[in-house]
Amino acid sequence: MIGQRAKVAAPLFAVAFGTNVATPLLLIYEDRLGLSTWTLTALFAIYPLGLTPALVFSGPASDVLGRRKVMLPGVILSGVASLVLLLGSDSVAMLYLGRLLLGVVSGLVLVVASAWMQELGRDNPLLTSRLLGIVMYVGFGLGPLLSGVIGQWGPVPLVLPYVMHLALVVIGLVVMVGAPETVERVPDRRIRPNLGIPTGSSRAFWTVVAPTAFGVFGMPSLAFGLFPVLLKPAMPSVAVLVSGLLGFLAMGSIIPAQAWVGRVGPVRSAPTALMFGTIGAALGLAAFATDAWPLLLPAALAMGAASGLAMTSGLRFVDMICEPSDRGALNGSFYAASYAGMMMPLVVSSIARVVGSVVPVLAVVTVVTASVAMWLRRATLTFISDGR
Repeated sequence: MIGQRAKVAAPLFAVAFGTNVATPLLLIYEDRLGLSTWTLTALFAIYPLGLTPALVFSGPASDVLGRRKVMLPGVILSGVASLVLLLGSDSVAMLYLGRLLLGVVSGLVLVVASAWMQELGRDNPLLTSRLLGIVMYVGFGLGPLLSGVIGQWGPVPLVLPYVMHLALVVIGLVVMVGAPETVERVPDRRIRPNLGIPTGSSRAFWTVVAPTAFGVFGMPSLAFGLFPVLLKPAMPSVAVLVSGLLGFLAMGSIIPAQAWVGRVGPVRSAPTALMFGTIGAALGLAAFATDAWPLLLPAALAMGAASGLAMTSGLRFVDMICEPSDRGALNGSFYAASYAGMMMPLVVSSIARVVGSVVPVLAVVTVVTASVAMWLRRATLTFISDGR
């Protein structure tokens, strides 16, 4: 079954690679177009806005139409988004459009690919959850790392990273052709956008799954969507490279984090995820308070570990409570909660504009994250005692 899952993993990797390719390049766009810090964080934050309709629609649609019919156009549109960014390097409007498209297609593909791979890997659901996380996070990490290196030292930095993504999209589409369909079309079943939460599992979703999802993208989005933007003046000669490196470190720490989930299980891993997020936020706070930008490196590692623990635990929780007929819809709800965290850079920078400093805002983020970790520790124990 690993081979069958790989046929879905290949296009998933291609889409994941493309989601963060533009992130280090935002610092180049900043100089080229004279963008403000708030505009940069808004360009980052518009990505999850495009996710909402995709997450609401794609899961239920794939539950009815089949995984392939919904995922195929999403993978193609991922390449279109890179073309928009490639051709629109001199237009803020085109940059917004490209980032918005990336959000739409990423939400669509991540939801459908997750459900598809879970069905192909029923023999070992925890391994499948880990494989999903590895594929996504390696893609999420390699994209910004390579674009950061190219953006700092390489030729045509606003062209080559997108061309690389387009090549991966083509390869992913070719590989996906051989993946077996896992949904049998029911002629009289209609597509009805829904959360996919089974009757009797609403409390489990809102008290366990949703708080766990907060750590999936809320933490790493701060690491590579906000920290390098605000600390750019402290590292002027290497800012683009550091931005890409932070993305790589945050996403790369997924692998050891996932191995830990496999040993101790999702119940202990979920609150631990938010504790790692607390450590990362505290390190970021110290970096801003002192201009010691190297502190961002361990902060990115901690926030990446938080994300990996939360992703694997959250997907396992989803698998434990879902109804097979609504698996895509419930995966969509999980990712909707996860991607809501990507608004964090914009929220933090917007409040900081009013307060006058990012330091007190990050202090609040640190305290809130620690509080959610303590809440989740109690909630997961209740989740298990209820017989999940």
